[in-house]
Amino acid sequence: MHDHDDPAWGPLPVRPTALCRLLLLPLTLVFLPVWWVVWIFLAVCLYFVAPVAELIVYMVPRAENGATRMLDATLGRVPFLPLWCVTPVALAREGDTAYYRARVARRIENQTRRVETSRHRREYHRDLELGAHYFRGAGAGYVLRVASEQGWNLHPVLRSHPRRRLRLRHDGRPRPDFGN
Repeated sequence: MHDHDDPAWGPLPVRPTALCRLLLLPLTLVFLPVWWVVWIFLAVCLYFVAPVAELIVYMVPRAENGATRMLDATLGRVPFLPLWCVTPVALAREGDTAYYRARVARRIENQTRRVETSRHRREYHRDLELGAHYFRGAGAGYVLRVASEQGWNLHPVLRSHPRRRLRLRHDGRPRPDFGN
């Protein structure tokens, strides 16, 4: 488990406004579209490689866990939105802890509702990945504190890093209703 007193689990430092407006925002506007084209290219390549990987997983016992870890070790390191990118919303809300806390709480509540109301308990509903851009002002420790109250824990297979992303998994059981 993690240590709540460790600074790595706290909020990310506030970026200087001048740095964001003069350097990071223009770089993001130029670099991000190119980054997303590379992402789409990788997705198309993986679409053609996936049947071969699926065949190997079906033929070799216990290969699914290793395949998940291998994909996490390679593709999981390429974020959809790089940590240094600054979106206009992030620029306006830089340093606003209340905004990020409300955003995290809303996202976790929506995903929890989705897990608990799902008829077939689908596995993909039970996984939640939050990039650091999502919880940057609140901190990873806050995310875990709010998520653990609703049945979420760190993913047992996929690794999380408090400065980059958190991967959570729901236990699949509905929360007790104490309102009655």
